[in-house]
Amino acid sequence: MMRGKMALEVAAEIYSRHMFSLGNVVTVSIKPSSKEEQFPPITLGINGDVMGGMQAPVEVAKQHVDVGFVNPSAIVTMAYRGKGFYKQKLPLRALASFPSWDRIAFAVSKEFKLKSLFEIGKIKLPLNISTRSSGIGNTTRYTIDKIFSLYGLSFASIRRWGGKIEECPRPTSDQRIESIKTGKVNAVVDEGLHGWLPVALDHGFEVLSLEPKILRQLERLGFQRAVLPQEKYPKLGGDIQTIDFSGWPLITHRWLPNELAYAICEAIDARQDVLPVDDDHPLDMRKLCRSLDASPLGIPLHPGAKQYYEEKGYL
Repeated sequence: MMRGKMALEVAAEIYSRHMFSLGNVVTVSIKPSSKEEQFPPITLGINGDVMGGMQAPVEVAKQHVDVGFVNPSAIVTMAYRGKGFYKQKLPLRALASFPSWDRIAFAVSKEFKLKSLFEIGKIKLPLNISTRSSGIGNTTRYTIDKIFSLYGLSFASIRRWGGKIEECPRPTSDQRIESIKTGKVNAVVDEGLHGWLPVALDHGFEVLSLEPKILRQLERLGFQRAVLPQEKYPKLGGDIQTIDFSGWPLITHRWLPNELAYAICEAIDARQDVLPVDDDHPLDMRKLCRSLDASPLGIPLHPGAKQYYEEKGYL
């Protein structure tokens, strides 16, 4: 098992260091402790145009890769249900869901005095918006486009009204921060809030809530309504109603052998002290196997993973 644990640690480290520049997959071999049994190599989905976006659950379901990281958990739920982007239910199972607290936020300059995203289309407001890059099928841009469509909006229509769209590859892009500070943009739509929302709030932006009827439509797809709390961002002026964008589920297909799913969870457990995390708290195995605010599961655990968590007392 030592080689397997090391392989998973290396794969996680590669992902952490190169998540925006890697190709699609890394193949690793896991050798069990029993000499009589040999596990086949497994292919881990990493990033790139395929495994970094909406197509990732499809690649796992088709067994083009065996294990993939997807963010947020809601996209995996959507794929499992066969809703939205996914035209049929996909046979996915969860190995773990790594904590990563986040929300989608629609921030606009206070000068517009907007109360709803519906007003943007009503007055054909030519906003200058900073948002996520398009063209690579990423989950963030899909989510934003979907929400805009429910309001009768699109980035194309905003351009027609005289607005401009600044696309950034990451929420924490230096370009975005500079555009907020200089007034080049008067709206930001994205997740990864810790990297840009405090700056926006400091420079005269406010965040709009999503209406209950919009939230209900998104929930039917697999998203979860969530609060962006003033307690976390004091300059919000109040709690904001939006959708959750939390969690990095580690997913597989239902055909992965139970023994291999078990071994992957065992490897994570053994190397939890060195695996990268998204917050200041050490990795906690109890948080990986149940739905929490920062780590929703959204789909059933793989039986082999569930067996490991139960045996170790984590479930």
